[in-house]
Parts: sequence; structure tokens; C-alpha cells
Amino acid sequence: MSETYNLGDRAFTFKGPDGSRRGELAGVIHHPEQTRGRRFPLVVFLHGLQVTCAKGRTAGTSWPCPRGSRSVPSYRGYDYIGRRLASHGYVVVSISANGINAPDHGGPSPEGMTARGLLVQKHLDLWKKWATTGGKPFGARFLGAIDFQRVGTMGHSRGGEGVVRHYQINAARGRPYGVRAVLPLDPSNFFRPVATGTALAVMLARCGGNGIGVEYYDDARYRLAGDRGAKHTVTVMGANHNYFNTVWTTGSGWPGASDDWRGGRLSACHPSQRTRLTAAQQRDVGIAYVAGFFRRYLGGEQALAPMWRGQTPRSVAPAKVLMSSLAPDRRDINRLLNASHLRRNTLGGQVTQAGRVSVKLCGGPRQLRCLHRTDTWANEPHLGFPDNEVPGLSILKISWSGRGSYTNAIPARYGDVRRYQSIVFRGALDFTDPRNPRRRPQNVHIKLTDAWGRTASAATLRHSAALNYPPRVVANEETPFLLNQVRVPLSAFPGVDLRNVRAVSLDFGVTPKGSIGITDLAFTS
Repeated sequence: MSETYNLGDRAFTFKGPDGSRRGELAGVIHHPEQTRGRRFPLVVFLHGLQVTCAKGRTAGTSWPCPRGSRSVPSYRGYDYIGRRLASHGYVVVSISANGINAPDHGGPSPEGMTARGLLVQKHLDLWKKWATTGGKPFGARFLGAIDFQRVGTMGHSRGGEGVVRHYQINAARGRPYGVRAVLPLDPSNFFRPVATGTALAVMLARCGGNGIGVEYYDDARYRLAGDRGAKHTVTVMGANHNYFNTVWTTGSGWPGASDDWRGGRLSACHPSQRTRLTAAQQRDVGIAYVAGFFRRYLGGEQALAPMWRGQTPRSVAPAKVLMSSLAPDRRDINRLLNASHLRRNTLGGQVTQAGRVSVKLCGGPRQLRCLHRTDTWANEPHLGFPDNEVPGLSILKISWSGRGSYTNAIPARYGDVRRYQSIVFRGALDFTDPRNPRRRPQNVHIKLTDAWGRTASAATLRHSAALNYPPRVVANEETPFLLNQVRVPLSAFPGVDLRNVRAVSLDFGVTPKGSIGITDLAFTS
């Protein structure tokens, strides 16, 4: 069932970039038909920046909307996901943020992001009241029906940054709500808030923004020692930014709706190409991964675990999805955080190169460019904005012009890896480097060596598309150098004693030349 509520266009007071402002407290709730006698997890959706008002086909950005105009219902754009989650036993509240968007059209501001986080907290406070003592507009209908220690949040675009900011606000207030899962959907990341201690999934639209939201994953990976919250990135090939929201989708009838991707007909993202998803196909991805994330991490559905290890569900076909995962249960081999990791890895083992291989660190505190050739920072989302003082991701750039290897020794006390299922690293091919054959993948081999000198190798190309050449790179298109995970099961290394692994090598030379970036080398469960 779905119901709306509206406490007024000026019911929420917040600080905007230009001083005190007022916005609406309005939303839609999707819930199971029977709410008495059960306690359901609660998921809150927050939309991003869009026009606020409509008069016919004319868009406006003021708030409240002037007489004769209608409020643009961006918050209703995720009804298709909310209804699906409700059918699985969740209460889903999608909230309107037009009042916050109005001043934000002048440019992103820290006040705007904080206001978004406070708006989420205000709605949680309202629902705490309605589920505890009742009252208008729902009476006693939701008394006792919501479990406020199983809360999830999803934010799209600037709403993605807003829900991460909300996570911080809730933590600073003593965690009155148990926010166990946070999903930024193709988000902005202007001010680099970080969410640790919770499950996190960042969805990235390959035909949308430039992937800057990947920094939520980058920044959270090792921030909190012993973090038990799984971290994921979900890169959706062929998806644009807007079509996850039906109100923003071309043909919705609302001003501001558009295909936000811009480029030539030869690009893989052009609507005429088979590699581009239709709006309906993109919604299938939204249902599978947004609903699937909360069902897995709020509902604990183990049957959905394989998709969060990289197994693409059939329901999203023909979409291609690249998954990266940071499991709480893992053994980091080399985090590649600084120059010392060029010589000694995270486990204390020696790091060496052999043959015609060269290595260097890029990104990091100095935000050194990783691509061989680029005219814009937008090609390198792991670096962040050029005027942002927060360090970018440290990436190991490996180049070769013949056979060679990059090897991490494993100290004896860490050699028993039987408890783990896979070996992983994140990687990407440098599409600007002429050493990479155009439109051909790189096929790096991973080799394990045990204490007895026995070896076994596995080709990464058999297990991952992360080192593929980006589809149809077109001049002037902001193609991101975006790292995705290579995951190879340990069962692919027969004959090696997994009780006594002594070295992990990346072997090069299957293709005569090449250049890739990697990070986060680990054994993982």
C-alpha cells in the first residue's frame, strides 16, 4: 500500500547558504497491507537536485511554488522500488526536499548537505512519534510497526551525499536510530563525508556522472579499524543518471525530465546503441540492487549474498554490472596506501618486480594524475575535485613492455588462507596509454606460490571484466578511469597448498605491452 503525507510547505526550518530557510515536510510511505502485530525495517529515500516547481512545461526553482504552479514530485520517482520493498516486508518512506533544493540551485553548499541530513533525521523523528504514540495523519495505524534499530537510507544524486551526511548526524546524536545500511545512488560528493561502521553500497551510472561517488567507498575502506560493515561499489554499464527516478525520466511530463547523458552517436552511451539501457531496463537494475541491498543488509537474506559477491542477477539482463566488495572478513595483502608499500606490503612481506615492468604510485595526498594523458580531472574520479584538500585514492600504476611480474611475499604466519574463498584487487586499464591495444582487454595472470615452490596461475579475463577496454571511448567524452574488482576464486589454483602460500604475483606479457592501475590486493571471504 502507498499513502502520502504533507505537514506543510514551510514546516521544516533549516540553514541555507543564504541564511534561515523553510521547506516542506512531505513524503510517501509504502508499506505491507497488514501492519498490526509486526515490526518492519524502515528505509528512507531522498531525491537529489531538480527543478522544484512547474507551470505547464515551464520549470521553476523557487520555494514555495508561486500561485498557479505545482510542486515537482521528485520524491515519487522511486515508487517502483518502494513498492517492491514493501512487498517483501519493509516500510519505505520517500521524502520531498524541494525546499532545500531551491537555494541549492545557486551551487552546492555544506549547509545544503547538512540540511538534507537533518531533513532525514526529522522524518525519522516524526515516524518515531507516529509508531510510538500515534497521531495525525495516521492515527494508530503504525503503532509498534517499525523497528528503528533496522533503518536504511538511499539517496540519489545530491541526496546520496545527503544520506551520508545524515549518517554522521545520527552518529553525533548518539545513534538514536540504528542505521545499518546506506546506499548513495550515483551520488555527488562535493564535501567528502564518510560513513563507517555500516553496510555501504555506492551505485555508479556509467553513462551518468563521472563516477565521483566512488570516493565514498575509497574513503571508508580502512578508516575504521575492525569495521564490520561490508562496502560495495556497483558500476552499471549503459545507465544514465536520471532514469533511476521516473519523474526525471524523458516522457514523464514533468519539466526537467531528460536524458542527462550528452555525447555523439558513436558512443556506447548513445540511446541508439545496444550498450545503452532503456529507462525500463534501468529501473530493473534499480529494483534488483537497491531493493536487494536492503533485503541483504537489513533483512539478512542470505540467498541474496551471491549478488553482493559479483554474481549478476538474471532480472537485470541485458545490463552489465561490475561489482567491487570489501568484506569485513579478509586478509589485506597490500593496501597500497603510501610509498612504503612499494617495498613492504601490509603483511610485512617484501614487494618486488621482475622483467620489463615498472611501477609508481599515483593519486594519494598529492593527487598525482594516473592517466597517461588527460585534459580534465573529470576523467579521474578517484582523485576528487582539484580544489578539495582531501587526499585522493592511492593507486599503483603498473606498466610493462614485455614479460614480467609484480610479486608480494606472504610471511609464513599469514600463509594459511583456507578460510578465504577468493583473491581480489581493484583495477582499471589506462585507456589513454598507447601501450594498451585499443578496444582489447588486458589479461593479467594471478599466480600463487606455496612453501614448496609449487605454483598455479589463473587468467583474470576468465573471471572479471574490470580490465576491459572502456566501451566506445569518444573524443571529448568524460570517460572515467574507474577501478572495479577482479575476483578470482582460490579453487582456480589447483595444486597449491593453501595452508602455506608464500607469494602472490601478477604476471604480465600475455599482451606484449600495457598499463593498468590497481589497489586493494587481498584474500577475502
